[in-house]
Amino acid sequence: MTRTQAYWTCQLGGWGLYVVFRIVLSSFFSAGTWERTIGFVVLGTAGLVYTHAFRFVVKTWGWTWLSLRRLVPRVMLAALVISTLSHCTGDVVGRYLLELSFYDEVESGGGLLLASIANGWILSMLWSVIYFGVHAVWNYRQAEVDKWKLEAQAEAARLQALKLQLNPHFFFNSLNSVRALIAEDPPRAQRMVTRLARLLRTTLQVNDVKTVLLEDELVTVRTYLELEKVRFEDRLQYRIDAGEAARGRPVPFLLMQTLVENSVKHGIAQQQGGGTITIEASVCANGDATRESAALGHDVLHLRVANPGTLQSDQRGTGLQNAQERLHLLFGEAASLTVTDTDDDRVVATARLPGRPTAPNPAAPSTFDSSTSPARDVK
Repeated sequence: MTRTQAYWTCQLGGWGLYVVFRIVLSSFFSAGTWERTIGFVVLGTAGLVYTHAFRFVVKTWGWTWLSLRRLVPRVMLAALVISTLSHCTGDVVGRYLLELSFYDEVESGGGLLLASIANGWILSMLWSVIYFGVHAVWNYRQAEVDKWKLEAQAEAARLQALKLQLNPHFFFNSLNSVRALIAEDPPRAQRMVTRLARLLRTTLQVNDVKTVLLEDELVTVRTYLELEKVRFEDRLQYRIDAGEAARGRPVPFLLMQTLVENSVKHGIAQQQGGGTITIEASVCANGDATRESAALGHDVLHLRVANPGTLQSDQRGTGLQNAQERLHLLFGEAASLTVTDTDDDRVVATARLPGRPTAPNPAAPSTFDSSTSPARDVK
């Protein structure tokens, strides 16, 4: 049963039981008439309509996420409004529209009016306690589900990254490349061993990490690409362009690594002449927000990884699915990850992450180019 189905089952069943209870209770003190029955049905219907309208207000203004200190006075006032409206609606419909003689028996004195509104207020408060209580349980359970789901997805992403970058083929190719360099270029061979050890340490020793700064993620990405350059040589070129504001933003652990590995596997490796992988990161400010960014706000981190080739059916694999799921869990449904073809025969993976940068003072962008500093790490 969905939440909407559960809500309407409780709503219709609860107010239906209320009407039945009032009819049965009234029959113990006076002879029951069809007019009394209609009067109680009118009251029950009014209660159902106004509490449903109250639910709309609660969902629109996000009251289910308020603290008790802020929620209680709002609910008490809303219950009083619901009670008053229900009483007035029942009186107008029953007395003037349906002209039920039942209402002629009721004195319209102030004491009876206050008693009727007070009873309705208690009933509305009871409805509110049940409604917000159920939502509190649902929110707690959903938070627990999201927590475990996030941890499972983070672990799956880490294992997927290990599978892609540390499988025997990749690992032994790297070792063979280092072995060949030992005699030809010992200093470079030492750097390759250092990079391979760094990559192993990053992926194997980091536990329970959900997000890292983009700057740290780029260090891992560059290490991986430098290792792959030993295998692909001049077929693999890359360029990393990340501004200061972007480098200070948190991203899901190994998100960029997954996108870059996808580019190497489905892009560079499939092109006879190789090509260039372009990695770009920027924060969208107020003046340059695109139409897509406007829905996310004016402070959106844009991540873009482009490689030569065309989009293949198997390019949206488990790694990208896990990355997209973790994006939604960490940054909400406003975050997105898309992979598309461009007119110039390139495949572009674009991630958009809403939120505020951890480094609030953006500086001029810096460009890291493998052709100018092949052994340089991102600092």
